[in-house]
Amino acid sequence: MVLMDDCLRLECPYCGEPVKLQIDASCGPRQECVADCPTCRRSWQAGAWVEDDGTWCAILRTADE
Repeated sequence: MVLMDDCLRLECPYCGEPVKLQIDASCGPRQECVADCPTCRRSWQAGAWVEDDGTWCAILRTADE
């Protein structure tokens, strides 16, 4: 497992609380997972990808999007 040094900082799509998303870079340049918000406990979908310049980007979506 190759974890990124920095977590991506995002906001829960339900409650708006800041969350950190840790990326396992060994899983490829495009990743998706489902996780629970540590604050409101609602499930969201996370999508992460590598941009052309090598930086990681991510988005959190509600479970029904």
